[in-house]
Amino acid sequence: MTDTNTHAPLGNAGWSAIIRTGQLGQFALLCLGIWLHAADTLLVATAMPAAVAEIGGDRLVSWTLSLYLLGSILSGAAASLTAAATGLRRAFVLAALIYTAGCAISALAPDMIVMLAGRFGQGVGGGLLVALTYVAIQRLFPKDMWPRLIALMSAIWGASAFCGPPIGGFFADIGLWRWGFWVFAFQALLLSVMVPAFMRPGERVTAAGQRFPVVRLVLLSAAVLSVAAAGIYVTPGTSLPLVIAGGLFFCLFLRRDGSRAANRMFPARAFDLRTLVGAGFLANLALGTAAMSFTVYGPFLLNRIHGISALTAGYIIAAESVAWSTTAIVFAGVGAVGERLVMRSGALLIVLAIALMGPAMAEGPVWAVLMLSLAQGAGFGLLWGFLIRRVVAAAPEAERDSASSAMPTTQQIAFALGAALAGIVANMAGFAEDGAKLETMQEVAWWSFVSFVPLAAFGAAAAWRVARS
Repeated sequence: MTDTNTHAPLGNAGWSAIIRTGQLGQFALLCLGIWLHAADTLLVATAMPAAVAEIGGDRLVSWTLSLYLLGSILSGAAASLTAAATGLRRAFVLAALIYTAGCAISALAPDMIVMLAGRFGQGVGGGLLVALTYVAIQRLFPKDMWPRLIALMSAIWGASAFCGPPIGGFFADIGLWRWGFWVFAFQALLLSVMVPAFMRPGERVTAAGQRFPVVRLVLLSAAVLSVAAAGIYVTPGTSLPLVIAGGLFFCLFLRRDGSRAANRMFPARAFDLRTLVGAGFLANLALGTAAMSFTVYGPFLLNRIHGISALTAGYIIAAESVAWSTTAIVFAGVGAVGERLVMRSGALLIVLAIALMGPAMAEGPVWAVLMLSLAQGAGFGLLWGFLIRRVVAAAPEAERDSASSAMPTTQQIAFALGAALAGIVANMAGFAEDGAKLETMQEVAWWSFVSFVPLAAFGAAAAWRVARS
């Protein structure tokens, strides 16, 4: 793969440059892939109560997210290898077809076991679409356009935060929850048809003797399932050993992956703080993990402490995505000097939001929680696009595909780890107690956020390391 696109002067590509490249159509296809993955989770969250009422399986409801997340992480980790083996365009078609099949299985599910199989398929297809999008950005567009393109992709995530719940709720309210899955299956099928017509083939960079990483994917699966189980069976005697086991499996995965020179799924020395690439991955993992308490427990705490309705609480949580998207777009065009300041400001804003969220959630007022939701989202919006661009640009040319796809995969791993750790902290503080009093819920709110401040501070320090380079 040549590097002719990655040496354009920083900051010279304005928003109009996206149109001048003549690639607006294929970028729109990338955005459709992002939409399918981003809106899916919130759509299913609103439609699932109606589905459970028909097909049963109450005790397995949480696994509809866990298995979706597992499929997303596994396919995302293997995305760069898939693109290398089949070519970028064929990889996108494959991902869209897998997602279509997963939606169809979920739509036809007679019971929860079949539903879980469909959710896993949706996760595989959706995760592959997202990871391949980042590979396509660094392959097909000039480097100085990456922050703007990633900002536009962030806008899709923000839109999905508001569109996903109404879509799922609409079909659930009229008794046609299965049609929510069919609508997304149709969109994915349309994507598979449009990709060959509008996307450039890209270069095929298959390595001789390349083998699919079965053992590494098994290790990664074990890591993710251990952490996911820790978030479900939330007792100190069970959750902590499962989290430790997940960490050990992930270390084994990284060690085995690092020993493979030809087909690494992650860049060499990923998560090594001494390198710019490693610092970027650590910032991604630490900040994403630390911020998950708000997503997982924010709606419950707003309802039980402040009496906020589920819909209102949902939109307070969704405000984070809107702020993320807005700030990413507004600040995408800053120059090289401004970029450093923006990244550092974003990292500090995330730490500040996490540190203040506990007291605000416990004592109020609710508008303060909303402001901190916006602040946390704005922090990620300021940081995320530039962090990805610097990490990918710093990686050796042969590892840029893996760096591109591994960054969103790492974010998914952070979400799984953050949800599990937040569950352990919250339940140890008394969240799961029957008839928990207001004082108990306030203590849960406090510890669910304050406990993650040190991790957020570490992530911010790693982000400053990347910004300084």
